[in-house]
Amino acid sequence: MNEIRKLDLAWLGLVVLSVVGAALGGSPDTGFGVTVLVALVMGIKVRIVCDRFLELPTARRGIRLAMHGFCYGMPILVILTSAFGDMLARLTGALI
Repeated sequence: MNEIRKLDLAWLGLVVLSVVGAALGGSPDTGFGVTVLVALVMGIKVRIVCDRFLELPTARRGIRLAMHGFCYGMPILVILTSAFGDMLARLTGALI
């Protein structure tokens, strides 16, 4: 498969994941499972963008590590914020 075809498939995947994320976000169910699914979709989308459009595999090791931290850190932070949001609000309120 040539490189243009891979980029087209990556773009199509991003569009499909965006529609799935919008459907999940617009659903009336606001449970923890929805948060985990939204974070999973977000992580997959960020990884596709980093690998296909930012050419992360060809970047220097330090840049790759920082971007991988971002790719995996943001969805984890979304899940942790959803799980411990009230406690985090009290902590940050006490710090300010």
